[in-house]
Amino acid sequence: MAVLITGGHGHIGSWTAYTLAQAGERVLVYDINPHAPDYLADVADRVTFVRGDVLDFPRLVDVFRQHDGEIDGIIHTVGIMGEIVQTNPHRHVALNINGTHNMLEIARQFEIPKVLYTSTGAVYGPLEGLASEALHGPNPADLYSATKMASEYLGQQYARTFGFDFRICRVYFCYGPGKLPSSFIRLYQMAFGALEGLTGLTMDRGADQKLDFTYIEDAARGTAMLYQAKNLQHDTYNIATGGPNSVGHVAKLVQQYSKHNVSVELGPGELMQRAEALDISCAREELGFEAQVSLEEGIQRYAAWIDKNM
Repeated sequence: MAVLITGGHGHIGSWTAYTLAQAGERVLVYDINPHAPDYLADVADRVTFVRGDVLDFPRLVDVFRQHDGEIDGIIHTVGIMGEIVQTNPHRHVALNINGTHNMLEIARQFEIPKVLYTSTGAVYGPLEGLASEALHGPNPADLYSATKMASEYLGQQYARTFGFDFRICRVYFCYGPGKLPSSFIRLYQMAFGALEGLTGLTMDRGADQKLDFTYIEDAARGTAMLYQAKNLQHDTYNIATGGPNSVGHVAKLVQQYSKHNVSVELGPGELMQRAEALDISCAREELGFEAQVSLEEGIQRYAAWIDKNM
């Protein structure tokens, strides 16, 4: 049997594919982008690429017909993040919500027993301290987080109505190999752009923004653990480090490990309405999850990957 991962060549999708393949799972990566990240070559014998768009429902039907009886789970990671949603809201809101709807409908029609959706801690909105699944309800503060929350609700109702297992993995500010800072939202460019040698890294605010920066392999490992877990007590789990770091602090560490002599100028204050960090107690107690890579080590690994791939 196999798991199909949408956005399987994307950041969280590719690393989740890598992690599950290493654990012995057969993985189908479904993506509109045919170019696989370099690290997937290490697990090529267990990973099969299928080209397609999550908004192309007939294509999805064809793929699941071709693999009928082979796929017993879906991990849906496709989504446009952050302020990028606002650059083309009609297209990007449709992708985030309708793409999820398509995968849920595929699960219903083909009787796929398990769907995991990668959501975000952004659904909690502005919050000091740790955001908890049990104690803090959703409070989306922008279009992006609203699309993610809408997809969560849609998935929960589909699962209750049609009787399949729907799991929500709320990851948070993932960084690391697989995606260059220049392809991220502006906040990532400010925090990590010096590793890539980006210029023009100046903003009048943002240095004091505290966020739960999570190394991508930790986020993918937590996602894989949630997918493989049995007898869960809940349907929603935070996957992060459980601790905040300011954007200013991250940017300074990045400059230390960058080979580029790049200036980063950040003014005081915050850039966006977000929780400082996610409470990972449930994931720790029920999944045995704990972030393993420190911020400093993660930055060093990210720097090495960027240097290798540029």
